[in-house]
Amino acid sequence: MRARHFLVLSLSFVFIQALSPALKADEIKWQTDLKQAALQARAQEKAMLIQIGASWCGFCHKMDKETFQDQKVIHHINSCFIPLRVDADKSPEFVEAIGVAGLPTTVIITPELKIVKKLSGYVAAREMQGHLKKICLVNHEQAAPAATRTAAIKKMSQKEVEPEFAFKNVCLVSMLDDQELVEGNPKYISEFKGRKLCFASREHKQKFDANPMHYWPAFDGQCRVSQLERNQTVEGDPYAGGVYRERLVFFTSEAERERFSSNPSYYLAQ
Repeated sequence: MRARHFLVLSLSFVFIQALSPALKADEIKWQTDLKQAALQARAQEKAMLIQIGASWCGFCHKMDKETFQDQKVIHHINSCFIPLRVDADKSPEFVEAIGVAGLPTTVIITPELKIVKKLSGYVAAREMQGHLKKICLVNHEQAAPAATRTAAIKKMSQKEVEPEFAFKNVCLVSMLDDQELVEGNPKYISEFKGRKLCFASREHKQKFDANPMHYWPAFDGQCRVSQLERNQTVEGDPYAGGVYRERLVFFTSEAERERFSSNPSYYLAQ
């Protein structure tokens, strides 16, 4: 189970430190020409996976070094999608048309230019694998010969579907008490405010169950900066979050977190 340690900023605000990834043999075959990628998507009847970022975006680079170096993610993207990178600063009209709320943003678009999935903020490899696997299964199922399609559908329907947990599977207790970002274990599950959460261990789950509001993020996990400055209700990303005055606070990006930490009283008083 992976853990990422926190560093302490001023105003007692805690944030995440990136780790160095291992080198991988394969790599994603990214394209940079939107028109060419769209033509290829139509010709091959594949969806486009578009990663929208910028040179100044720290979490964009973090995804490059971690998520897009994961071998399962690489396999899914190269086999099922036409991968495309878009620089937000160089393509503002495209960014506006997609409705990008923060960077990075990952978008999956059909050859008919219909958005089927949009993920805002940093997405860890395990979560990305889950999203891509579902879409890849659909693509493979549609391409399967008629003689084998029924058997494949039956097998898929009998397979237990792994539940998706709130806050990108991050253990809230580890984040607050241990100052570590740890992916929860699906063996230890609780439900609070209608949302499922998983925890790093049985002890972490027991601590949450004994006092859930102590560990529940401020503003129900919504990004306060997006809410006040852009009148947008957007769920924050724990990888772009931290701890302020013994409360978890999540944001859509590192830039939003920096804005909050520079003047937290403003965002808390509104």
